[in-house]
Amino acid sequence: MAILERNHLMIIQEVAREGSLTAAAARLNLTQPALSHAVRKIEIQLGVKIWRREGRSLVLTQAGQWLLSLANRLLPQFSLAEERLEQFANGERGTLRIGMECHPCYQWLLNVVSPYLERWPKVDVDVRQKFQFGGIGALLGNEIDILVTPDPLYKPELKFTPVFDYELVLVVGSGHRLRDAQCVTPEQLADETLITYPVPTERLDIYTQFLQPAGIAPRQQKQIETTDIMLVMVSHGRGVAVLPRWLVEEYATRFDLHAIRIGKRGIAKQIFLGRRETDEDVQYLTNFIKFAASPGDQDVLIP
Repeated sequence: MAILERNHLMIIQEVAREGSLTAAAARLNLTQPALSHAVRKIEIQLGVKIWRREGRSLVLTQAGQWLLSLANRLLPQFSLAEERLEQFANGERGTLRIGMECHPCYQWLLNVVSPYLERWPKVDVDVRQKFQFGGIGALLGNEIDILVTPDPLYKPELKFTPVFDYELVLVVGSGHRLRDAQCVTPEQLADETLITYPVPTERLDIYTQFLQPAGIAPRQQKQIETTDIMLVMVSHGRGVAVLPRWLVEEYATRFDLHAIRIGKRGIAKQIFLGRRETDEDVQYLTNFIKFAASPGDQDVLIP
């Protein structure tokens, strides 16, 4: 059975391009006798005549013309494949799969991803929100590469890096009775409708760090998945919400909202980016984490 090899196509392409064995041999870094031997060996190995002599020139047969067409299509693909594999090996190319375990962090992530993609044109980003509140398993199962979470779960095979500090605040509309308050107490929320993301209460800091220790529960809780709709509801007096202060400030031009500190000391939080320890050598992944922690430091983005 004839076995076609890549070097066969390279020789066919160069001989056709240069028109003579001598010139082609120089391009292939071979001697002319060595190339002549290779040409004869190719025809024997493939069992078909590829060239015929016309004077001092080698002219392709019909089979040779077909192989040349094949070489012109496949050889650039081989070169591209080798380039891509080298980039993968060096951590310069790939798809960064990010899992979100933090509803309001999506807007923060957009502010990080955009300049990152500017500097890493060979890297794509895929944000997967279906892993909300189950991201550790997705990270361990190699379904995602980075987990965005405010609640890291430390395991020996995972590493979490804090990248952003923020404060959770109570958000009320312009007509709310607490709009001018400096801070809010648990008792003041007992008669409120609390609008939250669709998350179990044990994962909501307003419950675990503020209301439950005081033995207080809101009059009603409504779950809304999107931040925009949540803030529309708040601005129209349908309830109150708890969100990062920076997010409320970003929406200030669109909605008439007021941010109030939760308790005298507030609720301080951090965004963490988690990754697998085994991905430490993936350059585009580790540089994304460095940039998220220091967005003003452009040196971390040099591919």
